[in-house]
Amino acid sequence: MISKRMYEPVGIIMATNEGLLSLDPGGEPKTIVADTTFLDVEYRDGLGIAASAEGVWVHNGRRNERWQNSLEQDVAAVAVTTAGTLFAGTTEGKLFSSDSSGESWREIEGVQHIIRHGRFSPPAGEKPRPVSVAQAKEGILIGISGGGTWHTRDNGDSWLRRADGLDPKVHKIYSHPTRADRLFATASSGVYRSEDEGYSWIQSLGGLDRSFGGSLAVLPGAPDSLVLSMARHSPGTSGAVFRSANGGVSWSRLILEGEDEWEEIPCVTRPSDWEDLVFIAAGGMIFASHDRGRNWLKLNDGLPICNAIAASL
Repeated sequence: MISKRMYEPVGIIMATNEGLLSLDPGGEPKTIVADTTFLDVEYRDGLGIAASAEGVWVHNGRRNERWQNSLEQDVAAVAVTTAGTLFAGTTEGKLFSSDSSGESWREIEGVQHIIRHGRFSPPAGEKPRPVSVAQAKEGILIGISGGGTWHTRDNGDSWLRRADGLDPKVHKIYSHPTRADRLFATASSGVYRSEDEGYSWIQSLGGLDRSFGGSLAVLPGAPDSLVLSMARHSPGTSGAVFRSANGGVSWSRLILEGEDEWEEIPCVTRPSDWEDLVFIAAGGMIFASHDRGRNWLKLNDGLPICNAIAASL
């Protein structure tokens, strides 16, 4: 474990088209919120946040407490930073933050200024919008669909573009658990790594046979181990999972229960306070590895397809 846990674990959280679900490894799924499509979910240090068209759902880290809808916006992307700040990005291009576990929210209006004055090329049929937020060494870094990554040190009043070498069609940014200068990003053209707080990016495709970036788990070490989901086509069809044992220099394809490709792109997550534990949701199954992705055990079967997955164990 990276740090001593100060909250109650809530298990594995799944964002699906059928609702928001939770389950203990090997147990039956329980419905948290039914009949609502959830597109994103994160859980860190006792704070959970999930995105749906009906709003943002927040959990306070107490196992028996309910998730609460705390922001009624059409939200497609959420994040919890290491500082405990919640972020929610809407389909209309707005970004909201909360430092009160979702009790109150403020709009970061500087993001709208970026979008109004930028020349962005989001995926067809989409507006430019915040798709990801990550903790940087100083401040935060956000990804905008079709607009690359942007950094702020003053809570969003001013922004500086940091995207040298990065595909502007960024999907998600990932902070390194122990190194503030190292970041990773998935995009429409693959996976990227930055060693300078996001100023410049290097593409990492060695051993990958597809380029549409999905989700990533960063397992810190010397070198880092990475587990990555990828797809052949947008918006995430013909998916596979890959592992790197050398920080992303090269990749090898994973075989899980005799399968190495699924109709929908799998979802990957690492619980924030575990260094070696990683989960994969693929083809209605949940897999776990306790040794940095070397070996895998199937935990659950017959589950809905995930749009995103998080874990608190």
